Amino acid sequence: MHCWKTINLEKQFGHSRVIFLSGLVMMTVFTLIYVPVNLILSEDLYDTHFYLFMAGMILIYPAHKLLHIVPILSYLNKIKYQVKRQLFFFPIFTFRVSEPIPKYRFILALLFPFFLINTVLLAGCVMMPHYSHYFTILTAFHTGICTIDLLYAKCLLYSPRDAMIEENEDGYEILNLQRGTI
Repeated sequence: MHCWKTINLEKQFGHSRVIFLSGLVMMTVFTLIYVPVNLILSEDLYDTHFYLFMAGMILIYPAHKLLHIVPILSYLNKIKYQVKRQLFFFPIFTFRVSEPIPKYRFILALLFPFFLINTVLLAGCVMMPHYSHYFTILTAFHTGICTIDLLYAKCLLYSPRDAMIEENEDGYEILNLQRGTI
């Protein structure tokens, strides 16, 4: 196998631009969901249970990170994790698999939290319309967290079909089988 391409969005675009894009996606998603939901489910909005909303804001990131592991559970004994503290209290979780993963399974691992968590939050929005503002904020926040995953998945879609993805400190390496060599 040889390295077909290395992808590192933070090096390619810069950390500030990725954060800005994530914030822009967050605001856009909130606007696109909140307005139609309030037009369709025109209920009075309650501001009780704010502590549950704040708990959701805090727990959504760790849940997102843990759900990345579900599609690659067969690699569980090869996963290494690291927890770093940012801003003195905010934990940043990093999971790395020490061997290459097939491209489509890796894309599934990237997209799984996006589809699962956002589906649950949008269902909560419909089932509890009095708290739809909380659920739309959480959905927008989670989609902002998923922005970098969606960008990586987009880059990986255009890689060779039989590619394997290896994660390292510099980003993702797309490994391709060399054909026709002896």
